[in-house]
Amino acid sequence: MDSNVGKTVWFDLPVRNLLDAMSFYEGLLQWKYAQMTDSVETDYVMIQVGDALIGGLRRIQEPLQEQPNLSGPILYFTVDQLEPNIKRAKELGAVLVGDKVDLGKGRGCYQHLQDREKNLIALWAPR
Repeated sequence: MDSNVGKTVWFDLPVRNLLDAMSFYEGLLQWKYAQMTDSVETDYVMIQVGDALIGGLRRIQEPLQEQPNLSGPILYFTVDQLEPNIKRAKELGAVLVGDKVDLGKGRGCYQHLQDREKNLIALWAPR
């Protein structure tokens, strides 16, 4: 088993005003930001601390009633392979949220899901 399996590797913070949130966190935590080039993700910036990318700010649309499952922070957990772990999550009572996303360019893929307590998390795999 990969020693990274089960580790939190990323987080997303949902924000309504991307520029304002960027300014706030830059002032508070000295975060810098990077755009992901040629990405399926839009309205999204990655958070950079030193040389490391640690998470992202994701602009959400209003009203939140249209996106109730995406209105809070999302933690991404590493798995060695996505498909078998999606299947296992469903067997354990998870509900898939949206479709699997392939980030392209060797960036891996992820699947959002709700656990049995309705917490939104994501599983991410390098392939």
